Amino acid sequence: MFHRLRIAPFTGILVLSILACAGSNSAQKNPSLPDNVVTAMGEAPIYQGDLALARNKALKDAKLNAIRKLVGEQITEKSGVSDGQSLGSKLYGKTDSFVKKYDIISEEQWKLDTQDMIRLNVRCEVEATKLSTAVDALLDDVGNPRIAVLVQTVVNGKSFPIGSATNIAEAELIEKLRAKGNKVVDSSQLTALLKKNPSLAKLDLTSVEEGSPLLTLAQDSGAEVLIVAKVNTTDQKPVVLPGGKKTDFLSSAATGPYRIIQLWGDGKIFGSGSLEGRGADITQEVSREQAVKDWANLVSVKVGKQIKDEWFKLTEQNTVILKFKGLALEDAINFKNDLMEYTSVKQVNDRKTEMNGSEWELTYPGKESMFAEELMYKKDSSFRFLSSKTLNINSSKRGVVEIEFKNK
Repeated sequence: MFHRLRIAPFTGILVLSILACAGSNSAQKNPSLPDNVVTAMGEAPIYQGDLALARNKALKDAKLNAIRKLVGEQITEKSGVSDGQSLGSKLYGKTDSFVKKYDIISEEQWKLDTQDMIRLNVRCEVEATKLSTAVDALLDDVGNPRIAVLVQTVVNGKSFPIGSATNIAEAELIEKLRAKGNKVVDSSQLTALLKKNPSLAKLDLTSVEEGSPLLTLAQDSGAEVLIVAKVNTTDQKPVVLPGGKKTDFLSSAATGPYRIIQLWGDGKIFGSGSLEGRGADITQEVSREQAVKDWANLVSVKVGKQIKDEWFKLTEQNTVILKFKGLALEDAINFKNDLMEYTSVKQVNDRKTEMNGSEWELTYPGKESMFAEELMYKKDSSFRFLSSKTLNINSSKRGVVEIEFKNK
């Protein structure tokens, strides 16, 4: 399978080509070459006449695009997502370890406005098995987000706040999720954070909205998803057998709602429900405990399925806030067009555009860290501000990327 990159509009995948324009439809397959051979373009600016340095950067760029192409195809095939390139950004720093050998087919110099540029056409042979193994590990990681769990529990009228060492429902739900292979934040991390602000443990979990300090607490623990829930036990009437005889078993029900909240981007609630667990024993106390455990097991199954069903979709349609300064209005318009053309950004909504501080809302297939990484990859090629400005990333966290443009 031979992939030749040609000039084409970008169609929402992660910076596949290094040409002035490139897109998901810019590859042509050549059946005469092996599946692990890719031909890609790489380009870089030539600063102060240093052609050797520029050539090395362009070569690195071409290798990166070759890996992006193969990674994107594998992720799309293995996970079913439509935008595999963007999910593969964690692998792009390992291009040299994946490229077995390469040949430079052609080289040319050109100008982007007043900036001298170099462009290489490079054929790369990739270690297919090594790359496939890395993609499998990536999908296991990307498709399995870190989860924080907060459950308010009431057993026979007695309240157990979130983070409490005696909160059996919270502990049981965490244990069940881990047993099913989910990555759950250690409860001690949340407990330590709660001790700094004990009042948070009393907040109503069914009304957690954007901006809630509980969301910040979960973010501070390193979680990507927050599960919030409430459960309450109710003792049931004794079971009466046919003929009027009562059994020796006492029963309880544990009922309560849950929500699954995305902790990056726009903080979307992407799963919810309410379940009832049942328990029976010769003592009422144990029957309540069994009911709570049954509720936790049911929630873990439902939550696990909802997260796996929705997580890749979320990564494809995330909201990232971009804050920047240092661009005049005309340059900002060009920058907006460049983001749509040369990066994975799918949509740009203008909140404000001003010289002293602009703010845009981006639709992006990944977290803000992936968007920041993509800007780092592309900031020295293709963008129209290259001849007069430099781009610096000041911060990237909690769905917000802040950058600054400075004059050269």
